[in-house]
Amino acid sequence: MQVGKTALSRYVGVMASKFPLNFRVKFQGWFKKKFRKPLIMAIVGILGAFLGVWFFSFILAGDIYEYQDTVDGVHLPPVQVIVVLAGGRGRISAAADLWYRYREAAPTLALMTPVLFVSGMGHQSNWVSLSHQVRRGVFSALKPSDVVLETESGNTDANAEYFARYARERGWTQILLMTSPYHMKRARYVFERRLPGVHLETQSVFQDPFEASEWRFSIHGIRVTMDEYWKWIYYKLFWNP
Repeated sequence: MQVGKTALSRYVGVMASKFPLNFRVKFQGWFKKKFRKPLIMAIVGILGAFLGVWFFSFILAGDIYEYQDTVDGVHLPPVQVIVVLAGGRGRISAAADLWYRYREAAPTLALMTPVLFVSGMGHQSNWVSLSHQVRRGVFSALKPSDVVLETESGNTDANAEYFARYARERGWTQILLMTSPYHMKRARYVFERRLPGVHLETQSVFQDPFEASEWRFSIHGIRVTMDEYWKWIYYKLFWNP
């Protein structure tokens, strides 16, 4: 190894000695003058463009909260299934609570008790792990026949794709979709295109540590909203079901 280093050093010295010192100094000066300024300008330009795009997105990202839920939390529309997209704080618990309200109201309001469909719960999920995410009183009322645990999907498009298979097999045409406010606009967009012709109700789950109107005032709110906004833009412009 030492022999190799010595040979390399000797070779570099020989090559350098072929060019006069004055030439080497002039060449280095010419190179810096020729390329240093354009390189710096290119880096500044790229950085400026990135910051400009980010700032523009920061201004527009609130668009993901511009939607209106069809379910107000008071009136219960007739639905065959409540589908909740796992992965967000409090989503499964809120969906189970709503299912329980349907169960309690069914005899007096002539409503059917819908199926609770938990989408994208994770490969290791089962009935026991569901019990940890649902209030004890609600879980005691649930039976395995009331619930579908879908454990294969890992993103919104896959959520909708897997659910669409179940919906076609079981003839579900009246659906209530539940997810977080920052996710609802894109989720509804995807589900409507994966399930053309069905009647889709929505109810957002307000369990995030920031209000939709105040997302710019917390690091978590900015991170979540900006990330979702870019996904929303991608789905609007490039996604094809």
